[in-house]
Amino acid sequence: MLPQYAREVLGEGHLACFFVELVKVLDFSPILGAYTKECGQPPYHPVMMTLLLMYAYARGITSSREIERRCETDLAFRYLTGGERPDHDTVCAFRVRHLEAFRALFVDTPRVASQSGLKKVGHLSVDGTKMKANASKHKAMSYGRMDEAMKKLDEQVERLLAEAEELDAQEDERHGKGRRGDELPEEMKDPKKRAERLREAARQVEEEKKVALAVEKEKRRERIGQAKQELEERMKRKLLTKRGRKAYARRKVTAEPVIGQVKNTVLPRFSLRGLLKVQGEFSLACAVHNLKKMWKQGWELPSLAAQAA
Repeated sequence: MLPQYAREVLGEGHLACFFVELVKVLDFSPILGAYTKECGQPPYHPVMMTLLLMYAYARGITSSREIERRCETDLAFRYLTGGERPDHDTVCAFRVRHLEAFRALFVDTPRVASQSGLKKVGHLSVDGTKMKANASKHKAMSYGRMDEAMKKLDEQVERLLAEAEELDAQEDERHGKGRRGDELPEEMKDPKKRAERLREAARQVEEEKKVALAVEKEKRRERIGQAKQELEERMKRKLLTKRGRKAYARRKVTAEPVIGQVKNTVLPRFSLRGLLKVQGEFSLACAVHNLKKMWKQGWELPSLAAQAA
């Protein structure tokens, strides 16, 4: 049987209880501002949906279907939603609708941290990392590559049409009108000879594929090596300066831990596609990371009186 008071079971120090307290301190106006008309069925409360998404990301859960299941089986999720069970379509639609508001929410988290006891924010670190996306890297294209690909496709179409016309003329001359030209030649009518010819053709095709793949792989390796060499040269020039060495030494205590924590505990891979959607989802993940940091450090959220002051 479910407990009567879920908060007593979870404990005041539970992360879900911390997120509920955020209702008093975070600025949810960018999200609430999207709801100006009352029509249709009453929606789930936007603040509740926001806290649900934030808590799910804090637990490393980004799948809308998994969030729906947790709202049915996980006590902390049920406490956050007040017993409501939004389905995965609702969760997904809410996340996509408020991507821009999540950026504002992320910007608001340093203010809350400052009022909670963080003394100063001054050093800015910039670093890069690779994150898994919800798309195939082999099929994704930039606008520049798409333009090049379209030009190549147009050239291929023109070339294929010309080749087809020339081939039709050659086949008419070779086989005569009214003949398809796909009749088996005499040497292929024998099943044994036919099987051997097919095996030989398959071997040739496989060898050609291997050669083409090796050539493409070598070209890619050269491009990567050249880019890596250029970056290394730029980094070497920066590290020759005292200021550059001092800044580089701070990576292990500034940018790298944060990136590792976000990737391993909040956002292992993106759930959305497209640059703008990815930016919005990453803002949500960064806001959750900041709030989790406050929770782990045991900072007290600012009181309403302190905010008014």
